[in-house]
Amino acid sequence: MLNPHDDGISLDTFVDWLGAAGHPISRMDGYREWLSRFEIKLRALPDRQKQNSMLPLLDAFRDPGEAIPGAGLPTDRFRTAVRAAKIGPDNDIPHLSEPLIRKYANDLQALGLV
Repeated sequence: MLNPHDDGISLDTFVDWLGAAGHPISRMDGYREWLSRFEIKLRALPDRQKQNSMLPLLDAFRDPGEAIPGAGLPTDRFRTAVRAAKIGPDNDIPHLSEPLIRKYANDLQALGLV
């Protein structure tokens, strides 16, 4: 997922929103502890969920990335396609918001992916 909007929303913001929505959240003391627990949980998933997880991409997260404003990769082509298709109320990639993140979490639960 890429957020091309320079709006200051981070993973910590997502975690706060999910916690406020009633999802059980456990904060870790550091990145290494989080990564270790995350990997253990991913490897313990049933095969169906494991196939749809971040497990194959985990090596890309071995070291935390630097926080940057906006997206770390170009989004121009995708944004142009979204605008041309007139998707969403603003005909643009939606801004991340608490209702959107709650919807994604609920959708993932409904699909049995979390």
